[in-house]
Parts: sequence; structure tokens; C-alpha cells
Amino acid sequence: MSEKIQEQLQEQFHRAFYDVIKESIVNKNHEHIIRLYTEIRDRLANMLKPNGPTHKRLMDDFDVPFFEQRLCHDAFDGNSMASLVQTTFAWIHNMQMPLRDSATEAAKARVLSSGTTMLEVVPAYIKEAHGCIDIMVNDMKEFHDNREHPVVQEMLRRAVASKK
Repeated sequence: MSEKIQEQLQEQFHRAFYDVIKESIVNKNHEHIIRLYTEIRDRLANMLKPNGPTHKRLMDDFDVPFFEQRLCHDAFDGNSMASLVQTTFAWIHNMQMPLRDSATEAAKARVLSSGTTMLEVVPAYIKEAHGCIDIMVNDMKEFHDNREHPVVQEMLRRAVASKK
């Protein structure tokens, strides 16, 4: 299959995915939206020590039952969405390589400027949050794959030394 056809298929897939998200919002399919939110939380949580205090803080900040209650009772307004975006991108910012800070800020800005309704903001939030997390996962894989490189070894030595 040619590269151009693959790109077109990928584009169609993404368009359909975000159309389904919009349909879920319009049809008040809260279960689907809650699942998408939980997926973001879980992807971040999987990067942390499961029994550690940071993991617990993340789980507290991404309180899925509270999110579900607010969503199902139409108590999730623009301020709630802005707060959710700020919290999510703060976690991403704190967990990623500093090199990615400006890109993450730009992603957060795109979400915050995408509109004022859930129909406008949620698809942008899902896209940008997952995009940032994908970059974090790739960075960690690259770091792991190159752990024997002298630069990586020096970074690890400095990290260990700073904890002493």
C-alpha cells in the first residue's frame, strides 16, 4: 500500500474517531466520554510506581466517579472543563522531559482556545492529551533503548547523585 493511501486511511480513521466523540457528547453517551477520560488517567498512572504517593495524588486528581457524577447530572460546565484541562496538562508537564514543555503548553493552549462547549473542547482535549502522552512514551522508550549511551549514563549518574 502506498504511503499516500496509508495517510488518507489514517486521516479518515482519525476523523471518524473524533466524529464518534462528538456524537457521544450530543447523544449524552456519558459512558464513552468517561471511558476516554479514564484512559488518559490510566496512561499517566501506568508511568508511575503503583503504590507510590505520586500515583495516589494522580488518582485523586483524576477522580473518575466525581467526573462521572458531574457529567451525568449536567453539572460539568466551562469552568469544570478548563480546570480539567489545566490539571491534565500540569500532570503531563510535570512527568515529561523539560525539552517538551513548550510543545505541551502549545497543546494546552490549542485545547483552551478550541471553543467553549464540550462539543468543541472534548475532541481537542482527547487529541492533544493523547498526543503529549504518546510523545512521553516514545521519549521513555528511546531513553531505555539508549541507556548504555555515555550521555544517558551521565544523566543517570547525575540523577542518582542529586538524590544523595
